[in-house]
This record gives sequence, structure tokens and C-alpha cells, in this order.
Amino acid sequence: MNGLLIFSLIAFGGGLQQGPATQQTSTTKITASVLPSGPLSVLGPRMSKTPRPLGIGGVKTIKAGHFKMSDFEGKIARPGTTPAPIRKGQVKPLYTNTALVLYDSNGSYGWIGSMYAYQIGNLLSHFGVTVTRHGVESYSSGDLAKYNSGFYVGTIYANKLPTAFKNDVLNNTNPFCWMGYNLWEVAWNAAQTGWNNNFSNNFGFQFAYMDGTGYPTVTYNGTTLTKQQFDPVQGITYMANPNIATVLATSSNASKTVPYITRGANFWYIGDNPLEYVPTSRGDDRYLAFCDILNDITGVPEPHGKQAALRIEDVSAICPSATLRALADTLYALGIPYVVCVIPDYMDPLGVYNNGTPLEIQIQNSSQFVSDLQYMQSEGAQIIMHGVTHQYSNVPNPVNGVSAEDVEFFVVQYDSNGNEQAIGPLPTDSSSWVTSRLKSGFTMMTQGSFNRVVGWNTPHYFATPTDYKVFAAQFDYCMDRALTFASDNASNLHYLIQPSPYVYTDEYGNVRVPESLGYCDPNGTSGIVNLPSNMVGYANAIKCVRGGWAGMYYHWFLGTSMLQGLVQGVQAAGFTFQIPSSSVQ
Repeated sequence: MNGLLIFSLIAFGGGLQQGPATQQTSTTKITASVLPSGPLSVLGPRMSKTPRPLGIGGVKTIKAGHFKMSDFEGKIARPGTTPAPIRKGQVKPLYTNTALVLYDSNGSYGWIGSMYAYQIGNLLSHFGVTVTRHGVESYSSGDLAKYNSGFYVGTIYANKLPTAFKNDVLNNTNPFCWMGYNLWEVAWNAAQTGWNNNFSNNFGFQFAYMDGTGYPTVTYNGTTLTKQQFDPVQGITYMANPNIATVLATSSNASKTVPYITRGANFWYIGDNPLEYVPTSRGDDRYLAFCDILNDITGVPEPHGKQAALRIEDVSAICPSATLRALADTLYALGIPYVVCVIPDYMDPLGVYNNGTPLEIQIQNSSQFVSDLQYMQSEGAQIIMHGVTHQYSNVPNPVNGVSAEDVEFFVVQYDSNGNEQAIGPLPTDSSSWVTSRLKSGFTMMTQGSFNRVVGWNTPHYFATPTDYKVFAAQFDYCMDRALTFASDNASNLHYLIQPSPYVYTDEYGNVRVPESLGYCDPNGTSGIVNLPSNMVGYANAIKCVRGGWAGMYYHWFLGTSMLQGLVQGVQAAGFTFQIPSSSVQ
């Protein structure tokens, strides 16, 4: 059989035998034929002989020469320790909890692992965990025992792991999570010619092979989730002792079902890199299962219920008064608190929508707009800033230079195929420039009678670490997704956007409120139609995450026709709408 296993599935209900922070759930018990003998092969169905790194395909690249690396120093993915966040009103973190996050750092693709380790650290901040990250190659004997929990994300196929690390994984008694490649280096014997009985005896399961067949549907805790198939590779496990090991999640295709997340004693194995190819346009990715099991791995109880956050997007002085007030009346009648993302300085420097004549309207110079915003406040809204101009200078960046259509804190252009491409920092980018720009926005807001702006939303989410650190110092929370940056050996810069189903504090210090349902997009401008019914479906998927938020935004120009169905559907799914500043402090 050469290492290929035959699985059968027996579903049953029951509670997991986990720690006090766990939830009751349904599991799937998997039994199999006797472990096959003979030569083992890690390459299973449809696997190439030289598998590529896990996660590389979903990464965006900024070519060297368009930026100075000094612009990104200090807060790009690399080894380091991030203290547990301390929120306002706290003297110290709620929990004294630590985690070691290890990744493959060897070779020309070592930066990939650093990026995902960084994102794992961001998620762990939700649980008040102090996180240390470094390459697995620098592991020293006994390191795992120094932390409450440990993680390893295997992104480089057949990366040679240190003997000390492999020994400690077998003998470690603290919670440990392994993702993606290379489990065979511990689960099989040193010669990789047979099973490692110590692994089977300790954890009750075995690693079988890497499968490239593709399993697009993941089932976790009774919830059906999706997995994008740009990189279908997944590790397959075998239940050697169902009294020790449990399958927490399965993945399936049209012909078979296999384990996706396996737990044996203190050891969790996830068959792929769960942070890879997480779409930003839908909220039911299998990433949610990983986010939820962090409750159990950290042992930290989730204190929050099901919360929802709604923001009305791209509001500026050009918005019709009747439309803004209709939105306010609709949400007030439904008892929904919400956020209004305000652009204080509307700019159309090229006159795109003003017959070729440049146009600028600052908030304090439009008494009607100020009155409309005050009306929205009176009916349950909190006003936050959505950039200062939501565009940059008098040039297309990348569209036309008009507020709400362009990027403000990064240079972005279209390539020859019409795809949006990040180029690098603005030529003016610096802490002093960003601080000064925000100050001008605060002045406009104050002159318009809005004195304390507590929240922020980065235009189109593009900003540098320099900018993010300034945002963190100026605002209590933000409602945009973070960019994670990493540099490769050729000095190119790479980045990923990080979704999250719950509030976390990033390494820049920003408290980030989830945008987990995407935005209402009936015309599919994002590449996928996202109707209220889709968004409600995502909210139901997010219920599998303890403390998961249903975060969403809605453009003012859509009017009220779809708004009522959206918020009532999310409420019916069990979520309570909150003003973020009342929930994240």
C-alpha cells in the first residue's frame, strides 16, 4: 500500500474531553485498517515531487527599488517577542500566558513562515498571550517547556528540523499545535522507513501522507466551512487509538472525507496552513476553525458573547442629506447602534465629478453635512475618521484622485492587466507627516463640532508600519484589516491582509475590530456578489467561533433597501450590535 490508508467514518455526538475553557461540540470518530507495513511515501495523490511552499500563492509582492527598507524596519515579520496587550483601564494583562511560535526560516522562502507566525501572534493577542517567534532552526532543547503553549507552522516542504525540537515535541506536556508540512519527521522513525511508535502511543494518531487531491469543504463543530483550492495540499492523519485521539474537523470532496484537524492528548495537528488563502470577500473560511481552537490551546476562556459591528462607509460632504437621514432613521427604528466612517476633507482635485473644476469641501464648511452627522449621532451613531481625504494629492492613486475612490497612505497603481498593484510608501511618508495629516483632520472635525474621534478606518487598508504606529497612538480602535509585511533575501517586500473573527491587538498597537462578513456588494465589484443573505450565512458560520464577531460595512449610496434585511438577519443569527468603543476597551 506504500503508506496510503483506507478510512471509514462513523459520526457520533458527544463532548470533547478538554480543559475548562472548551465548548461542547460534535466530533467525528475515524477508524482505519491496520497501519500498513513497507516503504513509506510522504507524497500522496496528485502531489508533485517538489511541492512548493505553503502560502506563497496568496502573497502580494512589492518589488525592491520602489521603497526603502528603512521605511518598514521594526515592524515587519521576523523573530521577536510581543508582550500581551494592555487595554485602557488595565494595569496588566488579564492573563499571564505565553506562547512560542516556530516557523521554517531556512532558504529563499523562509520569509513566508515568518509572515504566518506573525499573524498567529496577532490572533493570540486576543487571548492576552505574550508571543515569542523565531525560526525552528534556532530551537534549543527545553524551549517548549518555557511557554504555556507552542506552535509550529510548516511552510517549507522537507525542511530539516532540529533533533532537539523533535525530541521535545514527543515529550512536551503543554498544548502544542502543528500546521502543514513535515509532521512525518516526528511521526515516523528517524530513517522515515516506518512509524514512530512513541508518537502513536503518546498522541493516538499517525501521519499518513500529503494529499494534493483537494478537499474544498471543511466541517467543524457542525458548521460547514469552505477552503479555497488555489493550493489544495493537505496532510492526512490516521487514528491509531481513538481513545486518545479525536478528529475535531473533517474535510471532504465529492468522493471522500478525511481528517482536517486532529487532536491527540495535548497535540493538535492541522492538515494545511489555515492562514493561507483566507478570502476577504467572504466569511466562512476554514480559518474559523483554527481561530476557535485557540481557545483550547491557550486555555483562556472567551468572555464575550456574539457581537456585531456595522459601519456606514465613505461618508463625506457630497452625500445627499436625505440618504444619510434615511439610513439613520432605518437603523434607529431597528434599535441598531452603528459607526459612520467620515472623510472630513472631500477632494476632487482634477474635477472628475465637477465638470473639470477642482472641488474641495471640508466638513466644517458644510453646515448641512454637520447637521446630518449630528442627526445620525442622535439616532445611535458613533463618528469615526476614514482617512483625512481618502486620496493623495492631485494624481490618480490609482483611480482618479477623488476621495473614497483612491488610496491615501500608500502608492498604488494599475498594472498592464488592470490589476491593482501596491508600489510602496508615499514619498512624504514619515511619522511627522502622518501625525500632521491626522492633526489637520482632527482640526476639521473639531471645527465641525466633533471633538473626540475615537475610531479609525485606513482607506483601502493600505498603510506602512510607520503609519500604523501613528494610528495606534491617536485612536482607541480601528475597523480596517492589517497588512502583514515580510522581506525576502532579494529585498523584495511581501504582504498579506489578515482577517479575524474577533478583536485583536496587532503589533503596531492597534485594537482591530473584525470585518468578518465583508461588505454588501450586490454588483460584485469585489469580484464576488455579496448580498445580505450571503452575509447572514457568514454570520451563522462565525457562530462556530467562541466570541466571534459579525463585522460588516455598508456603503451609503446603497440606500436603505437592503439594510433592514441585513441587520435583522444578523440579529436573528444571535448577534447583538455594539458600538465598538463600548466593547473593546
